[in-house]
This record gives sequence, structure tokens and C-alpha cells, in this order.
Amino acid sequence: MMRLLTAAGSGNLVYRWRSFVLKHLGNVRTIFELALMVAVIVLIVNRVAPEVVWRESVISRVPTDQKVVALTYDDGPHPVFTPEILDILDKYHVKATFFMIGKQMEEHPDIVREVLKRGNVIANHTYTHPRDIELDTQAQVIRELDQCEMTIEKLTGSRAHLFRPPRGMMDGSVFTIAKEEGYQTILWTVCADHHDAPTPELMAKRVVDHIRRGGIILAHDGAFPMRWKDVRATKLIIEALRKEGYRFVTVPELLKIGAKNR
Repeated sequence: MMRLLTAAGSGNLVYRWRSFVLKHLGNVRTIFELALMVAVIVLIVNRVAPEVVWRESVISRVPTDQKVVALTYDDGPHPVFTPEILDILDKYHVKATFFMIGKQMEEHPDIVREVLKRGNVIANHTYTHPRDIELDTQAQVIRELDQCEMTIEKLTGSRAHLFRPPRGMMDGSVFTIAKEEGYQTILWTVCADHHDAPTPELMAKRVVDHIRRGGIILAHDGAFPMRWKDVRATKLIIEALRKEGYRFVTVPELLKIGAKNR
């Protein structure tokens, strides 16, 4: 008789346990799903938030109501194209910002000094112009920046405070390294060189069509033979934007204007 009661009691206990589990299993599953959702959200925030922060810190234009723009050149100096651009800038009393490659500077030191002598700004565009700097190690990025900076200091006696990554390619790591090295990273609002603008006239039209107040224009004075187009486009860009009422400033001047509007 006791055995029957014990067996019956055990069966009842098992039944109650199964009922308890079935009753609360839905809650457990819900808690697990919520925990998984929270984990995913945290992961996304940890990945996206830093991305948003560094992208917002990169300058492609500044907020201003003034009709001002900055003309910039990448990949020089070049023994032919850079002096020709300088002559055009002087003719129109325009100052520009030149993002120079360290190796090119070493090959053409007199042109570097001439750019600075004529009142233009020299900035860091790395030492060798690596195609995919965002794939380089931290040590490689630092070396690219430092070697270019040493060349700038050696030839001009002053340090650069502006940096533009080759081809504008970068990630949060490159931005952070540049910031820690003391640079403000500069990109652009509109690039004159584009596959849909194969002539100097179309390059100038592209700039006029896409420029905004406080914008930054990208052109090139590097070693590619096609850069003669940038030389001719420089004159057309200056004339067209002046007709639109724009005034040309250097990037440091543009940053000061933008800072007043924050």
C-alpha cells in the first residue's frame, strides 16, 4: 500500500513539474529572446557609434552663409603642372591648399618652397600615397604620416596640421591615428576629376553644379599626364565661381569661418 502511495506521489510530482515547466517555458524563451536582442543592439551600437563619430569629425565642407570655397590640389608637387597652376592662381589672386606626397616633395623641393612663398598652404598627403591606407597597420599609417611631416618640416620650416588620405579612403582607425598625430582630416565637397567630366570645360561645370557655400573643391597636380586638364580647369573654375559670387580661401581660413558658425 505504501509503495502504491509513493508511486502515486512521485507521479503527481512529475506531473506538477512538467506543468510548471510548460507554463513558464514561454517566459524563459521570451527572456532569452530579449537577452539576445539586447546583445545584438549593444553590438550594433558599439560598432556604429564610433563610425558615426569619426565620420562627423571629417571635414568635407563647413557651415556658413558666406559664399566662400576652398580650392585644393592632391598628389603634387609636379615640375610642370604645379608651377602652371601657381601662375593661374597668382593671376586671379587666389590662394589654394596643396596636399602633397612626401616622396614628390623630396624630388621637387624648390617647387614646394615656391608654393609656400606664394602664400598657399601645404598639407600632408602621406609619404608614398598608399592605395589602400585603411588596410595598413597602425605602424604603417604612422610611418606614412611622420615621414611626410618630416619632409614638410625640412623643406618649409613649419609643420602641417591638415591631412587628406590618398583617394579619400579611410576608416575610424586611420582617422584616430591622424587625430592623435595632431591632424584635422580634410576631404572634399566636389571633385573636379570624374569619369563624367572628361574635359576641362566639363570639369568646371561639374564643380559649379555641385559646389555649396563653405565647400571644398578637389583637383590634382600629380604625375599623371592627364593633369593638364586640371591646369586648364583651374582657370575655368575660378572664373565661373567668381561670376556666381564666390570668394576663394585656403582650408585653414575656411575652418576659421566655419568655427564662427558653430
